[in-house]
Amino acid sequence: MYKKVNSFDKNNKERIYNLLVLKGEALIKGHFLALKQGSREGQPCSNFFTTMSNQIDLLLVYFINDEISASLHERGPLLELRDELIADFYQDKDFKRLEIAKQDLFELFGARTDFIIGSNFLDFTVNTFSTFEHYVGELYEELTQTEPRSNKKEIELVKLIEIYSSELEEDKKKCALEKIKGVSFYVSSAEKISYVFSKCKMDKQVRSELRDFLDHYRSQRNTVHNLGIHKGKSKSIEVDGIEIKLDESNPSFTENYNSAIFACRKLMDIYEIMLATVRGVVVF
Repeated sequence: MYKKVNSFDKNNKERIYNLLVLKGEALIKGHFLALKQGSREGQPCSNFFTTMSNQIDLLLVYFINDEISASLHERGPLLELRDELIADFYQDKDFKRLEIAKQDLFELFGARTDFIIGSNFLDFTVNTFSTFEHYVGELYEELTQTEPRSNKKEIELVKLIEIYSSELEEDKKKCALEKIKGVSFYVSSAEKISYVFSKCKMDKQVRSELRDFLDHYRSQRNTVHNLGIHKGKSKSIEVDGIEIKLDESNPSFTENYNSAIFACRKLMDIYEIMLATVRGVVVF
């Protein structure tokens, strides 16, 4: 039997609490949305909110397990688990690698705790915004069936083809051809989100603030392509009184990681607005 010898960390307790509240909100809204979409009580369902709950689970499980093991002397059965799995699966060819890994194991649970927490929150930001993108993409496809985007690109392409066909000078012809090659009908996720968002009715100031919020969230998510480093211009937002900074050539920084949890809740609120706009569905 392993006994609790260390107090639970106050910061982690607050994070777990806020994650539980967020998860509860996601599950409640997921349940009511499923019923409005025709699911029966107790029937498994999948929608934006239930998928967001799944992303919350990953962070929640990490913090709960870490806090439980941290409360035990020397992380409880950590050494026992390490020795048992090595005994069960040991191969001579792995000796050196295992020795190095064993030495590093307690560093992982000690000196690198802040790095692991930051990495988990980055994954959380990536996963939650990717979920948002996916489901707003579905709203976009529905919306464009009734409110198609402008045919500005088609008009541009026709004009360029006309210029290319009528131009006699070879250099100008090549220039027109290069412009034709540059016309793309691909619609990015950012464009889809922007289009759906543009249809939502709200105060001008609120619209500006939410647009900045979405842009910042996306920029945070995109740091995953650069090992967590922000490559664009410096920017920052404030969520529930907590600043989240993205300084150029630096990783995202906040004094309080709960800001990521509160930002996720705000993202869920924005999706609700979009859902009501496109489908006329009010969750509850």
